[in-house]
Amino acid sequence: MNKKGVLSRVLERIPLPDAIDIIYDRIPGWTPAKKPRRKADVKDQFLSLDTIIPDEEIEDFVQMAVMKRSVGLPVYTYKISNLDFLNDVTDEKLSEIYNFVDQPFNPNFYTVSCNLDVNDETKLTLNIRIKEYTSSWKTLVNNAESLSAVFTSNVKLDKAKKVVSVYSGNHQVQDVIVRYLSTVLKWPLNSYRVKEFTNQTFQLGNASFKTAVLLDLIYNRLQNKGVSSTFKELKFFIGGKRKKDGVRDVAIGGKDLLYSQLACEYITLGSDIISFKVDVEFAGQEFSTIFQLKGPNNDILKLVIVDTDDDTLKKSVMDIIQAEYIDMCNTGIMNMPETMKLLESIFNKFQQKDKLLTEVIEEESINSIGIIVSLLDKLSDQDEEVILLVKKFANCHRTILDTIGYDEKNDELQKLFDFVGIESESIDEDSFNPNDLQNSDQEIE
Repeated sequence: MNKKGVLSRVLERIPLPDAIDIIYDRIPGWTPAKKPRRKADVKDQFLSLDTIIPDEEIEDFVQMAVMKRSVGLPVYTYKISNLDFLNDVTDEKLSEIYNFVDQPFNPNFYTVSCNLDVNDETKLTLNIRIKEYTSSWKTLVNNAESLSAVFTSNVKLDKAKKVVSVYSGNHQVQDVIVRYLSTVLKWPLNSYRVKEFTNQTFQLGNASFKTAVLLDLIYNRLQNKGVSSTFKELKFFIGGKRKKDGVRDVAIGGKDLLYSQLACEYITLGSDIISFKVDVEFAGQEFSTIFQLKGPNNDILKLVIVDTDDDTLKKSVMDIIQAEYIDMCNTGIMNMPETMKLLESIFNKFQQKDKLLTEVIEEESINSIGIIVSLLDKLSDQDEEVILLVKKFANCHRTILDTIGYDEKNDELQKLFDFVGIESESIDEDSFNPNDLQNSDQEIE
């Protein structure tokens, strides 16, 4: 078995800290010559694990390594049109249908295993395991040498609400699961989608409906349920020939949306919010939640609750958000007067921008960044305190520039992020590169 090839694929997928933790775990007492800043710094040591990991453990190792990337509690929400497939089905028959191992799917790039957990008459839970292979399309054989990833996910069917929750941290993986449920197990699934309501759209002025309905979700729907949020970071789609070219990040840093001149500008000009992270307070506890619109049309919501280990809290908040999301897809904006009042404040903030003050702040911030960049060759990238201070400085000035509406790529700022070993500042928590997968990004209708 070519375990080095398996290890190389694993290293490509996992973040550097996880790779370091794996080496420490497998080689007690390992000490790197210098503090690793990039994966290339640990590649040789990581690949040397091929002499340590037994053949019979390689699959479990791949699963363990990839699953380290799962962040928080992620969920996708689907509706099920009927439960006819469960009518007159005994528990014995259910067990026969929903317990199986390594069934090929899509075709030959994956195998799917399933285990049924029925501990509640009102719910049906499937524990699903998916193996992904890289070369089976050539050989038509799935084997350990071509195994590139192993993922696990829970699927919960709430019979009373006719809602299916797919707990997966990656859009493509959940897509495989939903396709399997629909085409093989014949579940009549449909996506909840963020769609326009024409009787509401005409009231919004320049603002896009998608942006307005998401602001209503945060400021009205969730606020009314005791879920208070402040924006930490947003992504806007401002248009472009390629989807990724039209996405712009805006850092706010836990302040009110109106503090960000750039966010107000994008909203005023009609750009869609497609992803955002908020600091949340609920029941006296603080944590964060990530909202990401997925799919070809950016209209399917992925939710991720992070920064808390309280499973009871995560379930309570997720139930609230899912219920409001479902109603949002069915009815649109809940509180139009309050949403319009917020949009008017945003429009006014954009129109009243003090250009002179903004220019001074922009100039001095860029000058400050340049000064620190000129000192980088005199600083040690092995000094933890230096790295921490440079990282804080870079993040502070990124927030300043985003807040005043600076909308250009700053190469000097990127040098600071490169120095501290940050390859990408993003709120996208997907587990791996979508280009790694062979299936399309079509959705279940």
